[in-house]
Amino acid sequence: MEKFKLTIIGSGKMMPTKSRHPSCYLLEIGSKKILLDLGHTSVSRLIDLGIDLHSIDALFISHFHTDHFADVLPFVHSRCVDDFHHTGREHKSLTIIGPESIRERWEKLREIFWVEPEEDYPINFIQGPQKFSLDNIKIELFKVVHVQWFQSIGIKITFENKTFVYTGDIGGDHPIENLKQTVKNSDLLLIEAGYIEKTPNHYTIDQIIEVVNQGRVKKAIATHLIDKNLPILKEKLKNQPNILLAEDLMEISI
Repeated sequence: MEKFKLTIIGSGKMMPTKSRHPSCYLLEIGSKKILLDLGHTSVSRLIDLGIDLHSIDALFISHFHTDHFADVLPFVHSRCVDDFHHTGREHKSLTIIGPESIRERWEKLREIFWVEPEEDYPINFIQGPQKFSLDNIKIELFKVVHVQWFQSIGIKITFENKTFVYTGDIGGDHPIENLKQTVKNSDLLLIEAGYIEKTPNHYTIDQIIEVVNQGRVKKAIATHLIDKNLPILKEKLKNQPNILLAEDLMEISI
């Protein structure tokens, strides 16, 4: 039986294209559904794919750039108002997992975009690097170096002896030896490949190859892609069968 199923909702960067939307990933683990990042366009993409917003148990936000965070408030507000349209239906509690200050940033968004003071939605916030469980799913949040303006985090999920890791956007200056230990022997790694050349704010495909091979990762998905870079990425990965390039609507099970 499949323990994890990952669906790529959006594998692109800030500018949506016809083939790639901003970051959003649906992870189904046992009976739980977790959305990993909600970049702008995510809510409409989920609706187009027939995914019920009310079926989602938790949101994980890796950091606060628009292409990862923008649709969090539209997601929650949509669920809330839809409940109002179904008289007598109670709100389903939602867990939002993210970096430190995510609750504070949520309140600022509410102040601007959701001004009705009497309306509320039951949210359980889990902030910053820590370890916890959702039922029998073990979760570890770890610090990620991306930009200096705010904290970023990655997520490591273990369920029935299978391990999944998602880094979010990870900077070229993130300690690579540390990352190798974090992902060591994982069954599936979702990691960004934003640029060809090393930059302070994004990993390269060469760094990913090193992490995957030396960390003995069974399968990796390189995401957060720019289409113009695909020929170079494919050339570098031609002898790396365990590293795949993400595509919108791709499904991976372990």
